[in-house]
Amino acid sequence: MAVFRKQTTAWKVNGKTVPAGVPGAVRVTIKSKKWDGSVNGKHVPLCPDKQAAERMLRKLGTDANMASAGLGDPFAAHKRKTLAEHLADYAAHLDAKGDTADYIKLTVGRCRALFDGCGFRTTGCVEGASASEWLSALRRPAPLPVTIPTGVDAFTPAEAGAILRISLAGLRGAVKRHGLAATGYGKSRRLPRATIVALVERLGAGRGPQTVNHYVRAVGGFFRWLVKAKRHGANPLDTLGLLNTQTDVRHGRRELTAAELRGLLAATRASTRAFRGLTGDDRFHLYLLAATTGFRASALSNLTPADFDLGAMTVTLAARFNKSRKSKVQPLPTEVVDQLRTFLRGKSANAPVFAGGGTWARNKRWAEMIRGDLAAAGIAYAVEGPDGQEYADFHALRHSYLTLGGLCGIDLRTLQELAGHSKPELTARYSHRRIHDLSGAVRKLPNIIPGAGHESAPPEAAGADPICTPFARSPYSPSPSLSVQGQMAGVAKQQPEMTEPPVSQGFSPLPACPDITSH
Repeated sequence: MAVFRKQTTAWKVNGKTVPAGVPGAVRVTIKSKKWDGSVNGKHVPLCPDKQAAERMLRKLGTDANMASAGLGDPFAAHKRKTLAEHLADYAAHLDAKGDTADYIKLTVGRCRALFDGCGFRTTGCVEGASASEWLSALRRPAPLPVTIPTGVDAFTPAEAGAILRISLAGLRGAVKRHGLAATGYGKSRRLPRATIVALVERLGAGRGPQTVNHYVRAVGGFFRWLVKAKRHGANPLDTLGLLNTQTDVRHGRRELTAAELRGLLAATRASTRAFRGLTGDDRFHLYLLAATTGFRASALSNLTPADFDLGAMTVTLAARFNKSRKSKVQPLPTEVVDQLRTFLRGKSANAPVFAGGGTWARNKRWAEMIRGDLAAAGIAYAVEGPDGQEYADFHALRHSYLTLGGLCGIDLRTLQELAGHSKPELTARYSHRRIHDLSGAVRKLPNIIPGAGHESAPPEAAGADPICTPFARSPYSPSPSLSVQGQMAGVAKQQPEMTEPPVSQGFSPLPACPDITSH
């Protein structure tokens, strides 16, 4: 195999190329700048350097011979594709698997952002060091390159959006989310200078570890698919690890106590304000279902009256609306069923129960919705926690459901079934225990100090191990600030197939807990 330069013929007059036959035109032979070669009868362009071109041609010839013997690179065809082409195929794969359009857009967008930020174009360009450096840069504070005009104490939303380079919708959401000051409404709306300064600081604070983990999981899933689809040999980003999210919590959530839930429900039901088509009574039942089923806002927005079986005291969430893509039958407490009988009466069987104007769910305005009702009930939306501020947004109702269930004595395995989680570790994140809960548990421990006069009865008299007896026989005594709801215990009793009931495990029956629907 020999390299050669491709030759072409042209006609020129005074150095300019002209059509053949023009008077005075001279025929000129032009050689290509690159050396070319031929592999198995197929022409291939190489490079301008002859020695390098010869090496390339020998390599291509060797690869062709190996491939003809079945020993070639199985990923050669896919290596020529761009990452953008692979991402398009990956999006089609996720869609065929049944993932939602929002999830696909978010996942593919994160992969594309990392690849573009690192300058990766093909799978052969991807390497862990550059990706790690890009992710580290995301976390570093980077003050926005903006200038706030001097001598101005208040700005219109349009002026603030131009300064911060964000949309008006994004500006409005940031002001509400962080509780920043603003005055007036409509054309009279003004944002004080302190609000603009606070937003500049927040927008330039860098991303949190949870956001970085989202990017790592997204590209990890993409390369796992490439390997499984026989498009790539291994994940070149497998050195990227997940960060500890507890060291820098940007949006922690807190649970609402049963007393707070009762206050929220009472204030919401009495509200004369409508939010995106949902009346106070609509929102009352929406919050009630969220706090007694643990369903997410997107799932609740798609429930219809046909999904409820009030006779069996259950509600069925279709697989296409469940995050796990599995159909789920959730038991309902008796008190909630009584509330739903009146609320569902007369509603169309196949229309969404909480449709309203539809925009509360379609535009994901549920956090804004519950903030207003929490304020009406006198409940703080954000409180200071051990790792920063903790928020009582709509998803906090799911935290409340699992926390109250745990405090009522429902074991972790049963809570996992109720939550629809794949692993108990996920459920444990939602079931919170505060210092007064831990203190109450510690006070149940037996007194082991000799001569203190609090020794347990002998095993012969008690019929059990004296060390275990205080745990097995002490009824649960909830903290007054975290009183719990009777329907949570009812849920556990309605699901005997999920776990052994507490009594059969040697525990005394739990005391009755107050419900959260009484006012």
